[in-house]
Amino acid sequence: MTKFIRCFLSFLAPAGFLFAANAANPSVDDVLARFVTALGGKAALEKVTSRFMAGTLQIPSMKTAANTSEYFQSPNRFAAVTDIPNYGTVRTVFDGKTAWQDDPQRGLSEISGPELADLSRRADIHWHLKLQELYPGLTVKGREKINGKDAWKLETTADGWDYAFYFDVASGLLVRLDTDRHAPGGPSKVLFFDYRPVNGILFPHGASMAGPSGGWNRTLTTVRINVSIDDSIFAKPAATTP
Repeated sequence: MTKFIRCFLSFLAPAGFLFAANAANPSVDDVLARFVTALGGKAALEKVTSRFMAGTLQIPSMKTAANTSEYFQSPNRFAAVTDIPNYGTVRTVFDGKTAWQDDPQRGLSEISGPELADLSRRADIHWHLKLQELYPGLTVKGREKINGKDAWKLETTADGWDYAFYFDVASGLLVRLDTDRHAPGGPSKVLFFDYRPVNGILFPHGASMAGPSGGWNRTLTTVRINVSIDDSIFAKPAATTP
């Protein structure tokens, strides 16, 4: 369960010109600039200092639905709270320097290594604006079909994990993110869809994951930006024995 929740949280936690069907690959700068424009523009994204998201998480393998809430605070603090029926509340936090998970059946555990590096990147409130900085070495690998639509594929490796970003050719939006931890079962693949405006910025209200630790489907019911978040959300609890 801990591995499953961490896999979920690591993804939770961001128009321009159209490319002709037979055009050469665009540059990384072109793809990412178009992504920012499609979301609502650099100026709007730079004004975001906090974000709160809440919704439901369907877990087919457990035949249950959990309530999930996520908190982001500038520059890079993140907390996720997932209430799972008949299991308990799992909390995962990155306080800007260190990260941990508090699990009702496993207790408090530190997050380290590539998993910590991954979480620290995704915790950045301006993740959407800083993809080249957070994932150096991105290259355009060409086009692939995602749900029947053309998407530009960008790849890189960071802290030993391989990442593949897929941006819809027509809209410019991020539609899938693959993370390969080089573990048995292959990469985790997260689809993003149902983009809706919140204060002039598009956020995906739907997401689904398929991967070696299982799968999930998330539907957001609430997205708020520039809200007050109490510091206690990011405070580390005392070690507990499950």
